[in-house]
Formats: sequence, C-alpha cells, structure tokens
Amino acid sequence: MKNIVLGAFAALSLAGSANAAELLVNGSFEQPDLGSGSYTYPAGTVAGWNYGGSALVDATNGSAWYGSTPPSGQDGGQFAALQGTSTLSQVFTASNTKAVISWLAGGRPFFGAYNGDQAYSVTVGNAAVGTYSTYSGQGFTVRNGLVSGLTVGQSYTLSFNGQVAADQTAFIDKVSVLGVPEPAQWALLIGGFALVGAASRRRRSISVFA
Repeated sequence: MKNIVLGAFAALSLAGSANAAELLVNGSFEQPDLGSGSYTYPAGTVAGWNYGGSALVDATNGSAWYGSTPPSGQDGGQFAALQGTSTLSQVFTASNTKAVISWLAGGRPFFGAYNGDQAYSVTVGNAAVGTYSTYSGQGFTVRNGLVSGLTVGQSYTLSFNGQVAADQTAFIDKVSVLGVPEPAQWALLIGGFALVGAASRRRRSISVFA
C-alpha cells in the first residue's frame, strides 16, 4: 500500500516538474500501429521495447487473444502480451536515485488450454521491484512499486519477466518510470507550493475588499 500511495502522489504532485519527466518511450505500446485486430511477436527492440518472446496486440477489434472484447481498462488501442516465460524490457536513464514504476496489468480470458493465470516479476537492473500475478479475464489494474539506490545518469533495464511455463498470459499497458526528487528538491517544491498558495489567498483577499 505504501508504494501505491507514493506512486500516485509522485505521478500527480510532480506533473509539470522537471523531476517528473517520463523516462520511458512508448509506454502504452501504441507504436508501431498494427492495424485493427492484428498482433505480432516483434523481434528484438521495436519502438523502445525489447520483446523477448512477448507479443504486441492491437485491441481495436476482436482478437484471438481475448475474443470479441478486450479486458476493460486498457490505455489506448494496443498493449503487450507477456506470454509464458517471455520477457518485455526497456532501457532508461535514471534522473534521480529513486524511481516510481507503474503499469496496468490484465489477464487473458479463459480459453481452456491458454488463459491469463500468469505470474511475473518486475526488475530494474539487478533489483527486484516485486512479483505480481494476473487471473483469467482480469480487467486492467494499476500496479506500481518503488526502486532506490539508482545512480543519476546511469542506464538501467526495466524488465517484465513471465514466470509460468504453461501458455498463460498477462497483458501489460501504460508503463511509466518517474524519478522521485531528493529531500532537498522536495523542500523546494513544497516551498514553491506554499508561496503559490499564499499568493492565491492574497489575490482573493484583495479582490474581495477592493
């Protein structure tokens, strides 16, 4: 729960701050545009992501991955499919010593021989963010975690790693990495919010009594 609260606070409070710049590209898997109802298993790195046996799925029509209707809550028109023991990864450069990782995860619907009861781990470099799971037919749900001990300016690989050897698939979408400000940066940011609030209150006061 602590990580979830921190992730939400960082994403909302730091929007517009240089420290909140998104460190990933194509986080919602909208590139390349596959076309309605199509899917592919990309080879190597495509539009920022390295697909190690994972798939890219277009969800703007019916699909073999989910039938007539995709799981609810997706972001945009495409998402990735983490099937079996496949991997999905992207390299980013750390902007702070801590980072909030967030994403949406859903489960492939029940199809008998292949479903969405998948377990997967998330890592940043050699550090474990956590191990997570989906169930068959699960709608897209927000997941997040916090990593620390990063070196500013150094490159790290964010990786989603399927854990189930059988044909089980977790759908992944809207992946984000945001740097968390250092304490001194937080102090400046909070001080700035306080000044803006004070100025706003004073403007309201002046306008009332003018």
